[in-house]
Amino acid sequence: MATYNGQKFIREQLDSLAAQQHLPSELIITDDASSDKTVVIAEQFAKTAPFPVYVHRHVHRLGYRANFMRAASLCTSDVIAFCDQDDVWSPQKLALCIEPFQDPAVLLAHHNAEVVTEAGERLGSLDHLASAPMTPPLSLCPIRQMGAPLGFTEVFRRSILAFSSLWEMSLDYNDFTAPMAHDQWVFFIASVFGRIVYIDKELASYRQHGSNLFGWNGPSNLLSSVTYLLDNPTSSLDALQQSAERCAEILQKTRWNLTDVWHQRATMGAARYRFLADLYSARKRLYTSASFAARVKAFYRIASTSGYRPKWRWGLGRQALVRDLCLGLPAGHLL
Repeated sequence: MATYNGQKFIREQLDSLAAQQHLPSELIITDDASSDKTVVIAEQFAKTAPFPVYVHRHVHRLGYRANFMRAASLCTSDVIAFCDQDDVWSPQKLALCIEPFQDPAVLLAHHNAEVVTEAGERLGSLDHLASAPMTPPLSLCPIRQMGAPLGFTEVFRRSILAFSSLWEMSLDYNDFTAPMAHDQWVFFIASVFGRIVYIDKELASYRQHGSNLFGWNGPSNLLSSVTYLLDNPTSSLDALQQSAERCAEILQKTRWNLTDVWHQRATMGAARYRFLADLYSARKRLYTSASFAARVKAFYRIASTSGYRPKWRWGLGRQALVRDLCLGLPAGHLL
């Protein structure tokens, strides 16, 4: 659990951890220099908790990314769950999330959740982030605007932390000035090297309040889909291209320290991310080239390499094809 000025909701979250059917073996709390009573509440909980609680307080703020990464690094269990300070877990959460790890090939599990108001009233769910019940290595790509599952829904093997020394090399395509968020990073590594399990049960209440670092946008509707199709994607394509290139570099760098099947997956993953970066580069030219011939060439580059295949097959998808045919190819540089 990474905390920062969370006194308003943290006790309810902590109580939901103590009510788990499968109790955690430990709780690591790293506090990012809170100025309220967050640490006091955590330390009071630690005195009566039915499992060991270790509270680490930072003198200077690290930011939520590094704070979560440090919290994970301090864990000693084989399986780790990210925990936000302001949600509430279902009593079944850990019991159901630990089951998939009986399969040694599973590196990460994530689940659905209900979205609630500050007072606990239901707003919706995270159904739009659902994936197949089981996905094999290299079948998912987190370098998308949708991104990775939200961190509080992720449970993962501690072996993923062996790659943490390369985390600062990564790039967050939503905030290009920083490395990947903790949940993006863990999902990226897991998606390359192991199986990912999705549990279609609402195992937590995702609380929305005025101080959320990131809030709930809900599933897309007709208006948002039309806006997406009409929007010029150039700036996002640049971020996605560079993020994909950096993923390829990370996998290329780490593969020499791996053996057998993990070496093979790192090699294949690096190639796929380079291919994706090339697609983003070609698509960027489609929207920035003043020459119609250059735009045709960029479009042909994407289409001839099956670049518009579905996203789950490492393509750009049908919406990209429609947008590029209707907007990019005719007059992309004018958008």
